[in-house]
Amino acid sequence: MMRTQQTNAAVGRRGEERSALFAAGAVAGLLALGLVLSRPAFADVEIDGFVEADYGVATVEERPQGDIMLSETRGQVRLSSYGERGDAFLRLDVLHDRVANDETEIELREGYLRFTLFDDNLEAKVGRQPLTWGTGDLLFVNDLFPKDWVSFFAGRDDQYLKAPVDALRLGLFNLPFTVDLVLMPEFTPDRTPTGERLTLAVPEGITAGVETPSGTIEDGEVALRLSRYVGGASVALYGYYGYFPTPQGVRDAAAKTTALGLYHPELSVYGASARGAALSGVYSLEAGYYDSREDRAGDDPQVPNSSLRHIAGFERQVAEDLTASVQHYGEWMQDFGAYEDALPEGAAAADEYRQLVTLRLEKLVHYQTVRLSLFGFWSPTDEDGHGRALVSYDVSDEVKISVGANVFTGDSRATTFGMLDDDDNVFTRVRYSF
Repeated sequence: MMRTQQTNAAVGRRGEERSALFAAGAVAGLLALGLVLSRPAFADVEIDGFVEADYGVATVEERPQGDIMLSETRGQVRLSSYGERGDAFLRLDVLHDRVANDETEIELREGYLRFTLFDDNLEAKVGRQPLTWGTGDLLFVNDLFPKDWVSFFAGRDDQYLKAPVDALRLGLFNLPFTVDLVLMPEFTPDRTPTGERLTLAVPEGITAGVETPSGTIEDGEVALRLSRYVGGASVALYGYYGYFPTPQGVRDAAAKTTALGLYHPELSVYGASARGAALSGVYSLEAGYYDSREDRAGDDPQVPNSSLRHIAGFERQVAEDLTASVQHYGEWMQDFGAYEDALPEGAAAADEYRQLVTLRLEKLVHYQTVRLSLFGFWSPTDEDGHGRALVSYDVSDEVKISVGANVFTGDSRATTFGMLDDDDNVFTRVRYSF
């Protein structure tokens, strides 16, 4: 989950624009190459998409950001071409956002070429793509790929929680295990609140902006997964080399200044997961060791300590068309004694073992055209929580209406959900698919 340190409005814009242009050009070239030079491999072309209007209002009065949380019109076009040796895919969003800048922008959500080699034993997928793995339901341990927390908390469709990333993904099959290797040449941070739409909580003493790793290949990211079935369970091992996805470190913003700014410390993660059937349901287990490479001794209060994190979950159908699931998430800070000893006098200490529990209930009614969903987060250590309610109705195969709400609670502005206590909102979405 997103932690308390946040970005400001200017963070990453230049990098995102440069990355988008690079991805668009690269994907256009790949698509042209695949479709023109390898025409037999891409015989079928499909086009679909949707047009959607989103509107959301805050239920808390006198917010500095105003009452309107969402007011936007979005169009999405998907172009896919399939063939014997692979496929090409393009997903473009055209968004007119009346809250952020009242301008129309185009975002390349996906744009990749996928092909197979060596009798389908090697698969390569190159271009812009959302990436996800792990077993958590809206909780993440070994999934370090970028998230869009602004969209998640403001009421956009859940697909927008995953932010796109430019990557080369390689899959190797027919070994004792399946290998997934993801190479990301440029670090892509999480999209976190900037104070424009949701509350921005800046740690005390921070007066400068956020420093992100440079856009060079030396500051890229690498993720690895080895997976296979053992008995009836799907098991996996994970590795990651990169940076904390949210800016959790503090240091001088520039030489010869006293201004403090946030940055993304170096991070490596080593983990494992298992998922299988039990007790007429599905269990999931996941764990990861977060190696904070800049503070392995744990005695630098301006850099997060290493930690051991885990998720344990269980899901089952409890009645006809009614599914329930629960999860327990924990973060166990390593070298806690060194961390406490290094804290400045009077500074509040974080919990050695942070916990979070979730509950999801989903019910389908009216011939499964109406979906009722409730998802709740609660942290007994942070004493904060977040509730998500959604009702969606498939009016027809083309038209879908969704109405929902986000509720936050917490006494401290230093916790994940407590900082959003003034951002309770209700929203509606109307989508026409074609």
